[in-house]
Amino acid sequence: MRSRIVLTIVLFLGLAGGSAARDSAPVFKTAEAKHFSGVEGVELTPAFYDYFYAELRSELTKSKLVSEVIGEGEAVEDADADKSVVITGTVTEYKKGSVVKSALIGFGTGMRSLKVDADVMRRSDKQNLCTIHVHVKVEPNWNEKIMARFAAQQIAKDMKKEFGTKR
Repeated sequence: MRSRIVLTIVLFLGLAGGSAARDSAPVFKTAEAKHFSGVEGVELTPAFYDYFYAELRSELTKSKLVSEVIGEGEAVEDADADKSVVITGTVTEYKKGSVVKSALIGFGTGMRSLKVDADVMRRSDKQNLCTIHVHVKVEPNWNEKIMARFAAQQIAKDMKKEFGTKR
């Protein structure tokens, strides 16, 4: 019985170690996140776009998909351009939500809603590698920083899902 437990633990640690080794290799050399814009009618403060830009850079770094996240407009060596991506996007919809509806009715009514479209393009030839559509809902009394963080986390998660298995 004891040997079976030890064997199970050894197998689990071996499998976990093997998956960690696969996930540690970055898919891209560099990534440049640009400031996103909003379509006409989206009423977000200019500070939201700055929060979102900072959170997206942070989440890309945490995702381990890229070796380095560079600033907007920074140059990349020609040899690395094929292995580099640029992320651009637009906030397509924003709904303010209602604290009163959220408190009185509940069940997800009155939530703030944010829809973002992001394009991931190869830096060398501007080929669109994927388009990510994100829809985030948060409590109406939460601030824009939290909403920006959730949207950035979702974009990084979707990118990892898209590019994580491709080598």
